Amino acid sequence: MLEPTRQPGSVSLRGLIPSASFVGCADVTVSSATEHSHHCTPGCLFAALPGTRSHGRDYVKHALLGGAAAILTDRPLADVPLPQCIVPDARQVYGRLCHALYAFPSQRLGVAGVTGTNGKTTTTWIVRSLLESASHPTGVIGTIEYNDGLESQPSTLTTPDALTMARALAAMRERHTGHAAIELSSHALKQGRAAGLSLDVAIVTNITHDHFDYHGTFHDYLRSKARIAGLVKRGGLLVLNADDPNTENILERLDSDVRVCTFGLEMPADIQADAISMSPQGSQFRLTMGAQRIDCVTPLVGRHNISNCLAAAAAAAHFGLSLEEIAHGLAQFGIVPGRLERVDRGQDFQVYVDYAHTDDALRRVISSVRSVTSGRVIVCFGAGGDRDRAKRPLMGRAASIADEVILTSDNPRSENPYHIIDEILSGIPKECCPPTVVIDRRDAIVAAIQRAAPGDAVIIAGKGHEKEQVVGGQSLPLDDVAVCREALMSTLRNMQPHRRVADRSVSR
Repeated sequence: MLEPTRQPGSVSLRGLIPSASFVGCADVTVSSATEHSHHCTPGCLFAALPGTRSHGRDYVKHALLGGAAAILTDRPLADVPLPQCIVPDARQVYGRLCHALYAFPSQRLGVAGVTGTNGKTTTTWIVRSLLESASHPTGVIGTIEYNDGLESQPSTLTTPDALTMARALAAMRERHTGHAAIELSSHALKQGRAAGLSLDVAIVTNITHDHFDYHGTFHDYLRSKARIAGLVKRGGLLVLNADDPNTENILERLDSDVRVCTFGLEMPADIQADAISMSPQGSQFRLTMGAQRIDCVTPLVGRHNISNCLAAAAAAAHFGLSLEEIAHGLAQFGIVPGRLERVDRGQDFQVYVDYAHTDDALRRVISSVRSVTSGRVIVCFGAGGDRDRAKRPLMGRAASIADEVILTSDNPRSENPYHIIDEILSGIPKECCPPTVVIDRRDAIVAAIQRAAPGDAVIIAGKGHEKEQVVGGQSLPLDDVAVCREALMSTLRNMQPHRRVADRSVSR
């Protein structure tokens, strides 16, 4: 866990939330807090918060055993021999408390928060690249890693709980990491995990169908995403995608002291890209920002990634980077693990591993790869079990624009993978070439690569950087990139010599 070496301070809940009600006391002074009863230590405040399936009040006895000294909750608890702080929205207050314990570190950093259905990880990584190429140390909190600028650890959630977030940001301050780029999921925004966070820049990449298993409706999903606008500091910047009409709804939550900047490839916007050309090695485009223009190059492939570059450029400009520094940072950018990541072992066709797990992301990735491919596009993917079922047929329809489709497992969890695939199949138009079904994901990846001919492209979609496949209650080792490498090495050994176009790559 990324933590500062300094201990947190003490916070008066009466001072933090003057409107709060108290039971058994007139105030509560806190120097440590947790929402997990099994993490309680002597003197700690336990936040008994409402959850999706249960309420924290059900775990007060566990908190007492751990030594909890006070309770923060949304309604008075009977027969609890502890001081209680009662507030209507306990999640929001708990988030503010966590950040208050560490002196609100985000107020002393330059922070860019990124939300959206697709592109969050890539955009935060581009923001970090741009700032660091201009000598501004930058931390990242997101789907792949939590990084305070010096130390990195694999992430457990796209957006961590409020206490983990506050500690990580305090660690950045302590290590003189002046900026942070943070992914903010719709779950986190709705659950108050971002409460207490202050953003200099809020970016909304796009908003399309996802997580209806949690949100229930698109309206609730959109409303949850829109909460990011309420986190922007006075004088801060809200960056919206002009090509996505859904992002306009976020303006309703905006403070009048926040500036708005738009980016786009199709519609008129404050930041635009044109003169676009792409190859398997990357993209070139002309970036226009106000009256300024500059030619840019990036190893990222696809129009959706150019869109991500524009969003990140808006944040970088707000933090004071010149257009020349932005162009330099884009050119220096490396790869984002599992985001259209090329796997090259000298074969005469392209192989990409991507995290695309929504219909919109799948469609964008296939279209992007097709634009740099002379042959066929083969896509191999599945859909997660115990997750949004409504998007499965939509993903099937999106995948039908590929030349060949292989359906497989993608974290089936407690569901029967054949049932998941049946729901994907229901969205594939009957006039399309029937997909191949290979339940074992490793075998499916091998099959996709074996079917590729010179000039083709293979996309392995859904898991990206992930290293495990969740089946039942087990997490089994499975790395799409590693499986692709193994399959390519086997394919190369059996390949005719004239098809080995870059033997030097085989030893990578």
